Amino acid sequence: GTIAYLPQYMQIVKGVSPTVSGLRLLPLMVGLLTTSIVSGRLVSKWGRYRIFPIIGTATMTVGLYLLSHLGVATSVWLSSLYMLVLGAGLGASLQVLVVAVQNAVSYTDLGAATGGATFFRSIGGSFGTATFGAVFSNVLGGDLATALHGLALPHGVTAASGASPAQLAHLPAAVHAGYVSGYATALQTVFLVAVPFGVLAFALSWTLKDVPLR
Repeated sequence: GTIAYLPQYMQIVKGVSPTVSGLRLLPLMVGLLTTSIVSGRLVSKWGRYRIFPIIGTATMTVGLYLLSHLGVATSVWLSSLYMLVLGAGLGASLQVLVVAVQNAVSYTDLGAATGGATFFRSIGGSFGTATFGAVFSNVLGGDLATALHGLALPHGVTAASGASPAQLAHLPAAVHAGYVSGYATALQTVFLVAVPFGVLAFALSWTLKDVPLR
């Protein structure tokens, strides 16, 4: 759910193109792929997996908290580091949990268990995206109104709604800065609201039984 708002941060707050915003997500994918591969090899070597979701959810929670500090002045290198941390946490958790599910059931139920894990992950992703979308839409208007307070807005521009990157490019400098600041504050709230979900995932990961791999 939070990953969906990183491109919006890149395009609205940092003013880059959709292509560049996609490229700037590479640190997240590097972190995800690296820890996913490393954790998979270690699980195969040790035959145990419980420690990886614990470490992964803790790292993911730290990454979410760091992302809540993304602002207008945040450098590319710092935002890349924050995304790398989030990706590392996700990579150490997601695939290992599928292995845990598959290892906990009999071979006759393997397909159903794998399908169930995928289904609930999709439901969780949809729920998360909808939840954070509701948070973002509810706080954006107030944050924009605060950031644009006292500024003379051009005709057709209001503080009650957002603007596309193309519209922002044609706004006066002061109004543009106000819009960008309001968006950054709203996105910070989204990432901050995600932190308790990370804490909950971390707490639940301790209940996972470490069943030796068959």
